[in-house]
Amino acid sequence: MKYDGTMRFEELTSPDVAALDRDATVLVLPLGSVEQHGHHMPLGTDTLLSHAVSLRAAERSAGKVLVLPPPWYGFSAHHMAFAGSITLRAETLMAMVEDIVGSVVHHGFRRIVIVNGHGGNGPAIDLLAATLGHRHHGAARIAALTYFQLARDAIAALRQSRPGGMGHACEFETSMIQHLRPELVHSGLAQTTYPDPGSRYLTTDLLGGSAVRTYHDFQDLSDSGTLGDPSLATPEQGAAFFDAVTQALTAFIDDFRGWTPPGRTR
Repeated sequence: MKYDGTMRFEELTSPDVAALDRDATVLVLPLGSVEQHGHHMPLGTDTLLSHAVSLRAAERSAGKVLVLPPPWYGFSAHHMAFAGSITLRAETLMAMVEDIVGSVVHHGFRRIVIVNGHGGNGPAIDLLAATLGHRHHGAARIAALTYFQLARDAIAALRQSRPGGMGHACEFETSMIQHLRPELVHSGLAQTTYPDPGSRYLTTDLLGGSAVRTYHDFQDLSDSGTLGDPSLATPEQGAAFFDAVTQALTAFIDDFRGWTPPGRTR
């Protein structure tokens, strides 16, 4: 899938960036991971998806949106039992995002959205929203979200799997990559796993949510690394999921554009 290069921050020149209207431009920073996605999906699934979703939302937005290049890696300690997984320490991930956001705020940008596509990054982006919001109070408005949580109702309406069938390398992610990069999906190697998290207070479902936090190592949940039912994935389902999540992100960005950075009281 190809997009207009003018939405890609890295393809602009320095004079191009200098000429941008700081009050009218929203910057988007996609985050993801490089980690195992079962036997049938590419390691870069989360970053590929968060980047593609961000680019399509930028294309659909009513105003100027630029998508920063994703830094690729995330917090993936829970996947390290599987070959190919790469993890940053949580503090490394946060420091990297803090430096990226600090750089664009230095250049005068006032509205930045962090678009996360990896569940393991969730606690870090929650903290980043507060930390960066405080640090740049009066200079910029910063929001952080996980795109599949933003669109959870739309995803729930489209899913075919029962609870537990949408967790990792599952119906949702497999369908989306089949839609965007079908050559990267090896469907014949996919394995379905409905893991038992061990308590009614815990869930492994992408849309489940839990009031209790604990560590789950993926090797304890699934021999293949898959959580859910990729057998239900189709490119057509992926197109529907992709449209739903990009609609949700576009609607948020268009609303966020009107958020005024609050003044700082000294």
